Amino acid sequence: MINLKKINTILFDLDGTLVDSNELIIQSFKHTFANYQPKFSYTRQQLIDMIGPPLKETFKIVSQDKQIIGEMIDYYRIFYQKHEFEYITIYPHVIETLEKLSNMKINLGIVTTKFKESAMPSIEYFNLDKYIKHYSFLGSVKEHKPSPEPIYHVLNKLDNVCLALMVGDNPGDIMAGKNAGIYTCGIEWSLVKERLLATNPDFWIKDYRELISIIEKEI
Repeated sequence: MINLKKINTILFDLDGTLVDSNELIIQSFKHTFANYQPKFSYTRQQLIDMIGPPLKETFKIVSQDKQIIGEMIDYYRIFYQKHEFEYITIYPHVIETLEKLSNMKINLGIVTTKFKESAMPSIEYFNLDKYIKHYSFLGSVKEHKPSPEPIYHVLNKLDNVCLALMVGDNPGDIMAGKNAGIYTCGIEWSLVKERLLATNPDFWIKDYRELISIIEKEI
């Protein structure tokens, strides 16, 4: 007899996946680069392509000097935190879906490349912490996505994991899920949709409510 199982664990990226912080990230990049590279201007698409990896990796395009990179990160964070809730919104049907998943006893977690102090304001502001209690932040682990380590970090906190699914808007999210040996799900509203599709996620959603039917399938 074939042993069919259902997905009972869902991990989410945060920015660009649960909350729409893309414009804030773009503006934070724009102002930081304008301060540290005043004679050079990046296109909007170039700034979009920078979304995903940790800031310390992104800012290496300006300097390899750790002190300068650290200053740029601080500058970015100050702008980001000052303007955070002028720009950030939550995607449609997120809370509705999280509530249903929680009622179905689905394990939920967040895997982000943000430090805890940068991620928690959005998590708390939009009441994501009412449904999601387990997180992997930058600093929680030695390696970041696409390494599987952040995913393992959350899975190890959960009980009774059967099959797990990673949902994200960036290729690094999908590759982290694949590297961890779990299912993956891309999202229609990704700013890098074509690159996300190229990673061949197992599932693709245009609306958060579609996750309910995905987890009800036996695999």
